[in-house]
Amino acid sequence: MRILKVNDNTVRIFISFTELADRNISLADLFQRSARTEQFFWELISKARDEVDFNLDQPFWIQATVASEEEFVITVIKQEDQIEAEINHIIQTSLGEKKKSSKQTAKFNSEQDWVYVFSDFEDLVSAVRLLPEIPHIQSGLFGYEDEYYLALSGFGTPRKKKIAEAILDEYGESVIVTEAFLREHGEIIIQENAIKLIKKMDKNKGAS
Repeated sequence: MRILKVNDNTVRIFISFTELADRNISLADLFQRSARTEQFFWELISKARDEVDFNLDQPFWIQATVASEEEFVITVIKQEDQIEAEINHIIQTSLGEKKKSSKQTAKFNSEQDWVYVFSDFEDLVSAVRLLPEIPHIQSGLFGYEDEYYLALSGFGTPRKKKIAEAILDEYGESVIVTEAFLREHGEIIIQENAIKLIKKMDKNKGAS
């Protein structure tokens, strides 16, 4: 674990997936509130206070992302009045106006990219766990409006496409949302190789 103080209002806490596994905390746990994850978060804040003099004495917001194949990073930013006003403005305008038009169900053909939405992170992990190995598949994971969006392209053979589609349909829902929209308006959780990383973390959890 390492802690980087960006400035008086921002700190980044880097945690290896091995450290998470040792604490019996999965990636899914980090994205779902529970007594265990809240206790873990405040332990991190206590370390940040002791090691880099970061005092969380005002409202704050958290961004959790995968930094690499080995590390997870939690960014904690104190909310100043101006920042909070800007966030509220973005929510009320950019996101609010696109809410109805952006999430429309659709079935894509094999030549197009796919985006699947999952309301529960465990459903996402369950789907990825069952997906066949597709060597050149590209994938990114995004958060938007308290849901998880998996963007995929490069599906391999028609047979594997059909298998992947059946699995993803079972656990999630295909939607007309572009990856560009998610990158601009959502939260980037895993920028690339999302399927590979989720499979790896799920395997590590099972082995712990």
